[in-house]
Amino acid sequence: MAKRQPLTRPIAIGDVLLGLMKPLDWESLAQRSRIRQVWEAAVPPEILAHTRLLELRRRELWVEVSAAAWGQELHFLAPGILEALERALGPGIIRNLRIRVGSREVKGSPEEPES
Repeated sequence: MAKRQPLTRPIAIGDVLLGLMKPLDWESLAQRSRIRQVWEAAVPPEILAHTRLLELRRRELWVEVSAAAWGQELHFLAPGILEALERALGPGIIRNLRIRVGSREVKGSPEEPES
């Protein structure tokens, strides 16, 4: 195994991060954060506690719920949630909610979706 060459000077953390993330990754990170913010504002707290954002795939926002009843509630709220997401993100970014019942209890704040 070859030895790593010692650094001649310290490297700024910003330079390291820029080397790790492509410019599009920064945009994606900002979009995921915005989706989470809109989600938390659009979904009632009693339902929010039982949901977790999974990912954004093919313009569909995938959401996991802890029980089928919570999925049914989200289904009824979906038009308003999609409208709020469209106002915040622009038309066509998210066209549908996909809801699945998780195999474990979903608690706490929802995670950011992956793009």
